[in-house]
Amino acid sequence: MNNVNPVVGVDVAKDFCYYCVLSPDGKKYLEPFKAFNTKEGLDFVLEKLKKVEKAFKNRPVIVLESTGHYSTRLVHLFGKNEFEVFLVNPLQSHSIKNSSIRKVKNDKADAEELARLYFVCDLQQHRPFDDSIANLKVLSRAYFSLSEQRISMLNQLTAAVDQVLPGFTRIFNISSKTCVELLARYSSPDALLSSP
Repeated sequence: MNNVNPVVGVDVAKDFCYYCVLSPDGKKYLEPFKAFNTKEGLDFVLEKLKKVEKAFKNRPVIVLESTGHYSTRLVHLFGKNEFEVFLVNPLQSHSIKNSSIRKVKNDKADAEELARLYFVCDLQQHRPFDDSIANLKVLSRAYFSLSEQRISMLNQLTAAVDQVLPGFTRIFNISSKTCVELLARYSSPDALLSSP
């Protein structure tokens, strides 16, 4: 690969990330460094990347694993600052890292390995979604997650009611207002049978 850009590998974690910068020919340009995922930490990273760009007269490209919402905010930050971002599927990066003879597992080594993937894999540049699409994606995931939780809770409630009031759920839909009202007023078979 005839590369003219420096490459930054980012090992993403919840509170901080490790960054490793390689020169366009694949040599380590900066020792891996740690930066917290705070405004100050990310400003520090952007300043380092500006210095790297100045040194090589080309913008660095960013390579990081797709790790859900932790990587999403970094992708957004780098995209807004006009860096090319390459998201790597964790299964792909782990299989390549595991094929290496050197079995070093630490955040600094992982950041370097991610940067090296740029030289050996045909990575696809990440195309960010428009903000409204990204927001819809987040809301859709939340909706489906809450829907699954609701179904799970209804199943648990059905199981509990079936133990206390056998046959009740064959007559009433467990999620109906009528059912909820009856269960709130009459918590036992005797209370329900002796009701007016």
